[in-house]
Amino acid sequence: MILSAIVLIGIAALVGLMIIFIGVRYRKGYLALGLGHAGLASTGLIVLVVAILRAPNHHLLYNNAALLFVLTLLGGLVLLALREGRKPPPLIVVSIHAAMAVFALYLLVKGYFLY
Repeated sequence: MILSAIVLIGIAALVGLMIIFIGVRYRKGYLALGLGHAGLASTGLIVLVVAILRAPNHHLLYNNAALLFVLTLLGGLVLLALREGRKPPPLIVVSIHAAMAVFALYLLVKGYFLY
């Protein structure tokens, strides 16, 4: 199940990169892409939490990744709150959101390949 979470969150990261590219290049924000990104990431987080709760001996990296993904989810909600029409949100908030997500995905992948 951890691999499923990695795949879902990885696809969400690719969609997030596409959103960043569109926002920087064309100065537009698309709500549908953002909601798709949030749906994929949330589904991946749910799969991760279920996998952590089912496994009797999970690694601490999975817990840390899940906690960081929850904080990233809260950052995504802040991005949604800062949304003004079709304008993209501030790039610094997007950068923090992306950095937290990439580090959490790194922890998840590292835990998967170590254990």
